Amino acid sequence: MADQARIALVGCGGWSRNVNQKAIARCDNLRVVACCDVDAAEARQSAEQFGARCCDTYDDVLACDDVQAVVLMTPNDLHRAQLEAAVAAGKHVFVEKPIANTTADGLAMVRAADRARRLLMVGHNTRRRAGLRMAQQWIAQGRIGRLIGCDAQFSGGTGLAMGEAVWRADPARCPGLPLIQLGIHIVDVMNMLMGTPRRVAAFHRRAVLQRNDDCTVSIIAYDEPLTATLTSHYVVDPALNAMHLMGTEGRIELTRHHHQAELLGPRSQVLESHTFDDENSYVDEFRVFGDAILRGEPVETDGLGGVMALAVVEASILSAREGRFVGIDELVND
Repeated sequence: MADQARIALVGCGGWSRNVNQKAIARCDNLRVVACCDVDAAEARQSAEQFGARCCDTYDDVLACDDVQAVVLMTPNDLHRAQLEAAVAAGKHVFVEKPIANTTADGLAMVRAADRARRLLMVGHNTRRRAGLRMAQQWIAQGRIGRLIGCDAQFSGGTGLAMGEAVWRADPARCPGLPLIQLGIHIVDVMNMLMGTPRRVAAFHRRAVLQRNDDCTVSIIAYDEPLTATLTSHYVVDPALNAMHLMGTEGRIELTRHHHQAELLGPRSQVLESHTFDDENSYVDEFRVFGDAILRGEPVETDGLGGVMALAVVEASILSAREGRFVGIDELVND
């Protein structure tokens, strides 16, 4: 088809195979033409699934003239170098969250893409879930009065069986582990609903893992009077992903990984309750990427948005380490 953007998958196992590739397969505006992974068997399996070529190295991917864009589903600390090489080769980039491990690297990625006039989209998918879109609509309609604050939790038990050899267990490769892997999803949603984050205070603790922190609690200040709290642990079972949005005239409760949305009025009276079982947010995300490549349409989760979510994570790490409030402007000031 003429109106299919030709993409390469970089990183083919784990989340790529279980989630993103299934979504990409449902996008009629995308065509996978190349696959690459450090595990050659993973790359071959994905290439066979999509009828694509299997590339031995990332350089081989970038040398493919028919590849218009790369989808980076690789460890966080590789993102900057991979993006810079991609845009230098004239490719657009979708990068899974987080955009990078530091705001400095994230900002460098934004600048590199801008200089090359290439698209940079960050995979902050959670904001696309139907329950959160409904919450956004309720707030815009004034259904809870004036938004005052948010209390959220995104925790899971991956760290209980992860082992110390994987890259996520290394604080140099995955700083602020639960927050940068899980909580950053919620930070992006908070930024969408509450605006620009200003200051962060936090505690990071180590309960199970030997090298990396696995428990985090953060307080985020937005413009007056908005504040938010976010708890994110990596060693609790069962997982919990929930959010409470509080206003002067009501409250929104999002539970079941945001598939359940309830609007509550005075005295906690349930005014509306909705359950969303068919989750198409990942398909929507990649269709947006395809349309942006083909028609130059802007993307909602761009590089700067990815940097602002990451800045809260980095500020939380600094706050926990140094025992002080950390201003976002210490990290992002241009």
